[in-house]
Amino acid sequence: MRSLGASSPRLSRWLPTSLLVLAGLSFLLALWDIASTTSLGENDFVGYWSAAYLLRDGQNPYNPELMKITQQTKLHTRQDSTIMAWNPPTLFVFLLPLTWLSFIQAKYAWLLVNLTMIVTSAIRLVNIYLPVRKPKHILVILLFVMIFPPVLAGIFMGQVTFLVFFGLVFCITLIKKEKWFWAGASLILTTIKPHLVILPALYIFVLMAVNRKLNGWIGFIVAGCSCAIALFLLRPLWIQDLIGLSTIAPVQWATPTIGGLIRYLGISNTARYLIILFLPLPFLLVRHRNILSMELSVALLTLLTIPVTFFGWSYDQTLLLIPIIQVFSWLTQPGMRSIKATGVLAIILAVGFNIYQRAISTNDVYYVCVPLFWWLLFGLTWYFISPLYIKHE
Repeated sequence: MRSLGASSPRLSRWLPTSLLVLAGLSFLLALWDIASTTSLGENDFVGYWSAAYLLRDGQNPYNPELMKITQQTKLHTRQDSTIMAWNPPTLFVFLLPLTWLSFIQAKYAWLLVNLTMIVTSAIRLVNIYLPVRKPKHILVILLFVMIFPPVLAGIFMGQVTFLVFFGLVFCITLIKKEKWFWAGASLILTTIKPHLVILPALYIFVLMAVNRKLNGWIGFIVAGCSCAIALFLLRPLWIQDLIGLSTIAPVQWATPTIGGLIRYLGISNTARYLIILFLPLPFLLVRHRNILSMELSVALLTLLTIPVTFFGWSYDQTLLLIPIIQVFSWLTQPGMRSIKATGVLAIILAVGFNIYQRAISTNDVYYVCVPLFWWLLFGLTWYFISPLYIKHE
């Protein structure tokens, strides 16, 4: 009896851990089976891997003919056309380790990296925006993040937007911990799609300067120089390649931004540069940093950037999770149950409509309605629920 009683607590400790390990291994095996037999995580990753592979061999990652040959001889994918990677070359530096794997192995590894970045970033955002939180709030937010249509689309496409998301989230986290050097260094991840973070990144750099936290600038410069050195070692002509990219990149595509929609409707092409009108805003928010916190300012500026930047696809709307979790923070505050219930219902309907859009293969440009919805909900929840709400006169 004593032996059984002694082993019982030990069993109760090891059983959950064993079940968790077993579930994790089962997930990894199932994901491998799916990744190796379907196009999950493949579409855009074809271009990213091919470009990084060319860079590793000292060749031009922006050359369409070289990309075509690489994809025909090395990848054997189900793509009918050449998939290009139009990103700045810092992306290819980060993807270099994957070029020593076969394409299928690299695609599987990238799926795991993307999932890890998404979950880790979501947990960090919960810690930042929900200082007082309950387990049910955390579970609801994590579930929302994993079913958020831009996230699902990004995972399916094998996107690199999650690197930008991860870099910006951890920059906020490190600033909160006063680790300015590493905060600046983490922003190097946002350089792979810098147009998605124009306003929040500008705010952070101005904040570093005003607070005399030059370590943040130094961290970014060191990270940038490290990437540049790697590029020069691999491909001394990389700057020339990048300049050549400007002549062939399809920057005129109509994408789900306000300017993109206006151009798609044939009204004007000038609206693509709408974001220029918002450039003074980061300076204004830094000036009022004692009233508006850094994390609230970043959330607001991210929300503004996504629909007013000059280029960005629907899966790039993953960055909206930063202001969305700020909204969730306001919705978890006590009181105003009817307003919060209305907000939750609006979120459910909006996500359902977004899923419906994808089910019927809506033209990507019409996904501009997603950030515009969050503009409205962000403003209303801030007004009615936030501790900083505007009082009626």
